[in-house]
This record gives sequence, structure tokens and C-alpha cells, in this order.
Amino acid sequence: MFHSRRLPVNINRLIGDLPEDIQDFFLEMISAERSPLTIANYAYDFSLFFRFLKEKNKDMDSLDAITIKRFFRYIENGYERTVYIQNSDGEWITRKHFHENTRSGKQRKRASLRSLFRYLVTAQILDKDPMQAYEDASLKTRSKQKVPVFLTMEEVSRLLHAVQTYHNRKKTISWIKSRDISILLLLLNTGMRVSELVSLNVNSLQKSGESLRIVIMGKGGKERMLKLNAVVVNSLQQYLQERPSSSDAALFLNKNSSRLSRKGISELITKYVKEAKLPPKAANISPHKLRHTLATMLLSNGENLRVVQEILGHSSIQTTQIYTHVINTEKDDALDKLASIQADIL
Repeated sequence: MFHSRRLPVNINRLIGDLPEDIQDFFLEMISAERSPLTIANYAYDFSLFFRFLKEKNKDMDSLDAITIKRFFRYIENGYERTVYIQNSDGEWITRKHFHENTRSGKQRKRASLRSLFRYLVTAQILDKDPMQAYEDASLKTRSKQKVPVFLTMEEVSRLLHAVQTYHNRKKTISWIKSRDISILLLLLNTGMRVSELVSLNVNSLQKSGESLRIVIMGKGGKERMLKLNAVVVNSLQQYLQERPSSSDAALFLNKNSSRLSRKGISELITKYVKEAKLPPKAANISPHKLRHTLATMLLSNGENLRVVQEILGHSSIQTTQIYTHVINTEKDDALDKLASIQADIL
């Protein structure tokens, strides 16, 4: 039975159902200190792929570009994902859930299979890379670069104010209120990813002279340290004073005094977005869109692109440059508004 203490039991079980050579690939990922979230996504992708191969009576030796093409056609409009859950008796059972196959999901599945087959060829388990043959024969998808969705300063103000109004109206526990304000302020002022936020521990906060800095463990185990401004510091100090005692080292706790999850973060943001009655564009705001908000605001204020790259923890400046398209779009809108005003005058 596959087992790693770094991974949840359900992911260990999922990997344990895969062929032994594929399990070795996961051991390599763990040794390379890939994040548990990345490993879990790969496990779900490979579980789906090898279940498809089993249904088609295909094994690794007979795998070819056509089979891979049929797999991607098979999942094009959505698919059933198999997950392990514990029932009321504590037994592990499987359940199937239907998933939409988003554009980013398709890209990730291609990337995960690409990594797997490269490993299998390097380890001399396969003679040739069927994924390479598939990509060489496939028509390239036309690139569509989406402009990131972000909040305006007025919408940010409404979102933060919504935390106050919600808790005043509901008469909730005070430490939950201070926790949630701290979470929103951290996301808006550091641009950290939600996976980085939930992995923070109390000792991630480090005093540096008169300043307070936060140590963020990013993708690929890359560490960055950011200074926190006075507003964030005051909020965190308030939260830490009220934070219930816990044996868990996590900075942000849930109501059970254990580490707050990604789902918990998303749910609290959704709650305050609803309370703030934000417009349609911002109504589906997510933790990642708060990251977009910081990047856009920094660049709008004239900050250097390299500085923004360092703050966000992007490995490539090309990733950061997507936010310049947002700035350019706003400039275009401003010039278009001038045209409508002039048209009225003339």
C-alpha cells in the first residue's frame, strides 16, 4: 500500500491504485518537494487516465498518440472523478463526482501527462514518449489570454467593510471577525496564493527591527519574505491576541481550532462578497482574484514590473506581464470615454 506522511490518506489510497511504475513517479515528486496540492492534482489526473486505459483494454506498452487523443476527447465535456471518503463507520469507500473540464483543467492534464511520460522514458520504462507523438500530430489550440478580473479600490473598501457589517449583524465570535479581516488584508497586501495562505504558521511571522515580515513558502519550495504594512500588522496583532489556544501551529484556525482549509478561505470570501453586494463583475471574486487586485494596483501606481514579480513570487516575468494588459485596457476605456464626451459636444 502506497504511503507518505506528507499526503492525506485519500490521496495515498488513490496513488496506491495506480501501477507501480506510476507510484515511483509520485515518490520522485515527493523527493523533489512538490506541493501536496500539486501531487493530489496529478493523482486525480492519473487515476482518470488509467481508468480510461483499463476500460479500453490498453496497457502502457501499447499506448499510442491515438489512445491519448481519444482520452482527451472522452473528457472534453466533463468527466466522473473517483474519490476516497470515509463513511460513518470509518471505512474508506469510493464515490464518483462529475467535474466540468475547464480550459485550465485541460492544460493541467496535458502538463501532468507530459511530465509522467518524460519520466517513464528517462527511467527506460517506455521506449518513446506517446504524449510527444500526440502533441506533434495535434492541431494547436488558439491561444486565448484572458484579462485578469480584479477589484477596484472602492470595491476593496466595500469588501473590507462587509466584514464589520456582517459580524455586527450576526453577533458572532470576535476572534473569527479579526481572523477574517486579517486574511483579506493579507491577500490584498501580499498577493499570496491561497495555498500559501493556508500553509502559514504562527512562526511565519518574523520580527525584523521595527518591522514585521512574513515568510511565504511558494511554488516549488521557493521562499520569499515580504514586509507587512501597518494596517496588516495591527489587524494580525488583534487576531493573535484573540486567537484561541491550540496545539496546531497554523496561523489561521477554523472553529475547531485546527488549520483553516482552502475551502474555508473560499467560503469566507464568498460570504463577504455577498454581504458587500459587489457588482456582477466582482460577484464571483476568489482568493486568486484578490492576488490579481494587488498586482493591478501596484502596476497602476507605477511600480516596477520586476518588483511586482518578486512580490507575487512569479518564476517568469512573462506571467507578471499579463497584468499590463489590464492597465492598457483601462487606458483604452478612458480614451473611448473621451470620444463619447466629445461626440456630445459636437
